[in-house]
Amino acid sequence: MSVESTLPSRRRDRHGRYHAAEVYRRGGIRRRLRRRVARSVRRLVLVSALGMLGLAVLGAVGFCAAAFIGARLATRRVVVEGRSMVPTFDPADRLLVVRLPRRWPLRPGDVVALTDPREPDRLLVKRVTTVGERGVTVTGDNPAESTDSRTFGPVDRGEVWGLVCYRYAPRARAGLVSRRSPVRT
Repeated sequence: MSVESTLPSRRRDRHGRYHAAEVYRRGGIRRRLRRRVARSVRRLVLVSALGMLGLAVLGAVGFCAAAFIGARLATRRVVVEGRSMVPTFDPADRLLVVRLPRRWPLRPGDVVALTDPREPDRLLVKRVTTVGERGVTVTGDNPAESTDSRTFGPVDRGEVWGLVCYRYAPRARAGLVSRRSPVRT
């Protein structure tokens, strides 16, 4: 005779499971429910944590992408081609130009990139000499070789694309661009 058959409270049905009344009486259903709820809660917590982590990663990626696209739209790299800004810039210097809002106050001495009034597809790098109601007067640091406001007159503020803020090449001369005008000889 087996031990199970001697226990009257351990009756099994034809599938080998304990009888429902017996399982309930012994607390088996409650235990199973607690386990299921605990498993469900753990899954829910894990899924929520992964969801929040995913959102954080997506947010960070989105922020980086927006910053990258914003930087690409708000900056421009320019290569100096002529000698109009010598000694400040030599030919082949590479500059970083930051886009300025329309209401940004320009001051004499600022080095700016502006649309060439004669060729709209071309950018000029010049120094602001005066800012007035009629427009912005710009000149090159090398007047003998510069085509500037002496030739085409004051330019509209809307033609000023941005402020030259950094020279990144050649590496030996890399650095921030000064507002001070060089001494002319």
